[in-house]
Amino acid sequence: MLRFANPWWLLGLGLIPLYLLYQFKWSRSRKLRLPFNRLDLLRRIQGEGKLWENLFPILKALILTSLVLAIAQPRWGRGERDISRKGVDIILAVDISGSMLAVDFAPNNRLGAAVSVAKDFIKKRPNDRFGLVAFSEYALTQSPLTFDHPAMLEQLGKLQVNEDASGTAIGMGLAKAVARLKDSDAKSKTVILITDGVSNTGEIDPISAAKMAKAFGIKVYPIGVGRGGYVDFPMVDPLFGTFYQKALVELDMETLNEVAAITGTGKAARAGDESQLQAIMQQIDRLEKTEYNLQIRYVWEEKFPLLLWIAFILLVLELALRLWLLPILPES
Repeated sequence: MLRFANPWWLLGLGLIPLYLLYQFKWSRSRKLRLPFNRLDLLRRIQGEGKLWENLFPILKALILTSLVLAIAQPRWGRGERDISRKGVDIILAVDISGSMLAVDFAPNNRLGAAVSVAKDFIKKRPNDRFGLVAFSEYALTQSPLTFDHPAMLEQLGKLQVNEDASGTAIGMGLAKAVARLKDSDAKSKTVILITDGVSNTGEIDPISAAKMAKAFGIKVYPIGVGRGGYVDFPMVDPLFGTFYQKALVELDMETLNEVAAITGTGKAARAGDESQLQAIMQQIDRLEKTEYNLQIRYVWEEKFPLLLWIAFILLVLELALRLWLLPILPES
């Protein structure tokens, strides 16, 4: 960005054309006219008609232009972005128990649908930190809070259903997420809890974990996934390979609703297919807004010394031409 510290001096540039007009028109029209036929010879002696007769006024005009621009003090500004943001720290607590293999989210199973929607959610929030907790009969931190979204997306893509799990510890998953958020100084601390079952194991129950979250000012958005009742579930036979049979998968929405109420997020949401899950995540995206202020400050670099050097070089050039290149007139 270019600006001038003393822009009013630029009005002086309007005098340069008047100077050139005076040199090329008015001053020559007032020269002495001699009424005899040896005028051409005198003009040759004076050097008129030669290149430098026009060159000197142009040089002076360039010198004056450079000086006026230098006095106007041009400067070039380089903008630097100052961003202060009050982001949201978000932990995704995802159920990876065996029931997440149910294919009522076809063509994905429940885990695949949850991962796909979670990835879209992360990509839309570049200013927030994310972390990932996976739980089945126990809870593990897959990613601590980080601004490294590609690494977070990679960890999401690595999630696999724990087919050997004998239960679902929703309370342990939530408690692990709370532990990751409790020391955060973010504007908002949030857990998105995605599960499709009933908490039936673990040392901490979901209600106790919700009370822990409330104590640390953490909001929990529970999402129950699955249509409920009997759903297609993959079974593996050593002889016939994988086939599907109906299996009853229970979903404890009552407990999830209580978790939401304790932490101040209203009611738990339920998604029966991937589009509903996507809509729920979009709603959370609207509720948990990131605040950030963007300011641009300029670092100015003065450019007038260059113009002074140009004026100096042109002045030296004019003096050199006058001393060495102009014809020498005989003494009178």
